[in-house]
Formats: sequence, C-alpha cells, structure tokens
Amino acid sequence: MTKNNLMQRQYHLDYLRVFASIAIILLHVSAQNMPYVELAGAEWNIYNICNSASRWGVPVFVMMSGALFIPREIPTKTLYKKYISRMTIAYVVWSAFYAIIDPIGNLIFTEGYKITITEIMGNFISGAVHLWFLPMIIGLYMCIPLIKQLTKNDSLIKYFLLLSFIFCFIKTQTELVVTNLLSGSVLTIFENVNTLFKNFNINLVLGYTSYFILGFYLNKTHINKKHRTIIYVLGVIGLLLTILLNFSASKNAGKSTETFFSASSVNVLLMAIAVFVWFKYNSKCNDRLNKIIVKLSKYSFGAFLVHIFILQVLHSFGIQSTSFHPVLSVPAITIFTTVVSYLISLVLNKIPIIKKYIV
Repeated sequence: MTKNNLMQRQYHLDYLRVFASIAIILLHVSAQNMPYVELAGAEWNIYNICNSASRWGVPVFVMMSGALFIPREIPTKTLYKKYISRMTIAYVVWSAFYAIIDPIGNLIFTEGYKITITEIMGNFISGAVHLWFLPMIIGLYMCIPLIKQLTKNDSLIKYFLLLSFIFCFIKTQTELVVTNLLSGSVLTIFENVNTLFKNFNINLVLGYTSYFILGFYLNKTHINKKHRTIIYVLGVIGLLLTILLNFSASKNAGKSTETFFSASSVNVLLMAIAVFVWFKYNSKCNDRLNKIIVKLSKYSFGAFLVHIFILQVLHSFGIQSTSFHPVLSVPAITIFTTVVSYLISLVLNKIPIIKKYIV
C-alpha cells in the first residue's frame, strides 16, 4: 500500500471494524453464562455491564457498511455477482461448518451420543448464534440501489432518519418499557400509546436500514466539537440506561433477560452513534499504528465468523466465564478468543479461494 493510498484511506472505518469485532466477542463471552448465575448477584452484574457495554458492535458494523457502500457506484449486476454472492457462499459454508462441528463435539465429549441427519440439517437451517448477521447484511445489499436514490438528497435522509427514530427506536423503547417495567393505570395508558404506534405500520423505516443510512450520513457530515460532546454524553447515558434498564427488567421478570439489549432501542442507538463519531474524530494519523489496524481490519470478518468455534472449543475443555471470577475471566477469554480468531482468519486469508469467497 503506497503512502498516498494510506493518506486517502478512511482509517476510522478500519478502527471501527476491528473494535466492533472485539465488542461482539466480548458480548458472546459475557452473555455465555449470564442466565445461569444468581440474578442481580456480583457475577451477574459484571456480565450485565460487559454485555451492555458491547451492544454497539453489530449496529456499528452496519453503520460502517453504509458508510462504505452507499457512496460507491456499484452496478446492480456487480453487487450481486461480487458482494451478495460472496456473503451467500460464506453463510452456506459457515452454516454447514457449525452444523457439523456441534454434533462432532457432542460425539467426542458426550457418552452414548449419536449423530443424526435431522440434527445436522436443523443446525444448518437455523444457523449458529452469530450467523444471522449474514442474511441481514445480504438483505441490505439487495436494497442498496434503492437506498442510493434516497440518500442523494440530504433532506430525504434527515426525513427518513426522523421517521426511523420515531417509528423504530421510540416505538421499540415504548414497547420494551410497557412490557417490562410498568404496571397499573400507567401501563394501560402506555399500552394504548404502543398500539397507536403499531397501527401506523411503517415498515419502510424499520430494522437495520436505519443504521445503514445513519452510518453513511454521519460519515459524510461534519459535526462540530460542541455537538460531538453532546453525542458522547448521550452515549454514556445510553450505556448507563442499558445497564440499569436491563437490570430492572430482569429483576421484574425474576430471571436474566436481554430485553433492553435490542439494537432498535434508543439506549443502544445512543451508544452506537457515540462510538462511531468518536472513532471518526479520534483515529490519529499515526502511520505505524494505521498500518497495523488496516491489516487487522482485513481479518476482522473471518475473526467474527470463527470466534464462536473458539468459544465452543474452550467450553468443551471446561474453560468459560464461570471458570474463575468474571472480573478476570471475561477479559481473559475475550482477549484469548480475539487473538486466536484473528490468527485463524489470517491463515484462512492466505488461501486464495477461501479468502475470496468465505472470509
């Protein structure tokens, strides 16, 4: 990579890709045993804090994709042939891998276990816990020709994001609060408000399309220092709300829940915006560090795909977040899984056909 190319590259997107992949690994490590420890106990609270603090990972991945893909002129034929086909192949291959590896693990470690075709097919169709991301991103790629028309006009972008904030994020937040935290006459009032939201049925502005377009908009728009400070404060508030609201919802339910971890909740939205904007304005032009991050960025997708396998292997050997105190186990397992996942991705990226279609 030449010096000119390095200067032109949007380094913050590389940083976001790397740190979002680490956040997702942290999410899965901290969520691993959260339902199985004492509710609201010391261990559960550590898991809840770590889980809450990592929930921006997937939204930021989507925002970063929007920032990269929407500005580019990609013919629809190329979109399907180069990008959608690659994601589809990756989904099929990794679904097959996880569908087979789970029964093999059970065969090795569970006495009397027998592999059945029905189990393998069921695992393949349902996909591993993290593979839902691939069909979702494929769906967004399919919509890029339509999204590009919408994003040619700043007024339309703002209008879309406003509708999305109201009918996706505010609606979801209202529904979560109504369902999990309210009671009595107040509950009745908010149930009626929630019903009103549902009756509008504006599906066009729902889902991860909001994050896809938001990433593009934030990436191209200058945000002054005063507004950035407000965004960062709101991001911290979003984190605190995620921790506290999920604590309250779990206490009310009498069991561990992930209610306020939804990507469509306002608290997670605030975190995702703050992280995206912070990296946009704080990725320093350090050539040596940037070169490292650019290399790691190339392997982040493969690391994301393989990290669940690493956690499964560790679990089969009795190493998990409850093996020792979570203050130590969560960061230790996260770091180990991240390093091994990136190393495996690096190796896989050295194999041409796997690099092109699978990682």
